[in-house]
Amino acid sequence: MAFSVPASRRELAEINITPLVDVMLVLLVIFIVTAPLLSRPIDTILPQPVRGEVTEPPNDLVLKVGLAGTYTLDDRPVSLADLRLRLEDAVLADPRTVLQVEAAGGADYQQLVSALAQAEASGLDSIVMRN
Repeated sequence: MAFSVPASRRELAEINITPLVDVMLVLLVIFIVTAPLLSRPIDTILPQPVRGEVTEPPNDLVLKVGLAGTYTLDDRPVSLADLRLRLEDAVLADPRTVLQVEAAGGADYQQLVSALAQAEASGLDSIVMRN
């Protein structure tokens, strides 16, 4: 017994999106209700400016490591042995001294490491690598 359906009564093969829209609206309502509950202010104590106190910027030194293993500290040539003494003097003069290290493109890596070891041994806390 074959069951035949007239051509005018064929079902359309389309997705019913009504349940999908219902679910999305419910999720939207849930997010709208819970979003204000999740946002809480963060208690922070921000630093306040001190009037009348002028802070002096820290001493900046620039150490350049050259291609032939040469060192220059503030555009003055310096040997590796003398480098530590000059950096120790700078730290004694201003403990906030910042050393900015520049290495030439083809400089020997060991020369750079030796300079950084001398800087660390001198007591510098702030060492910055520059390009």
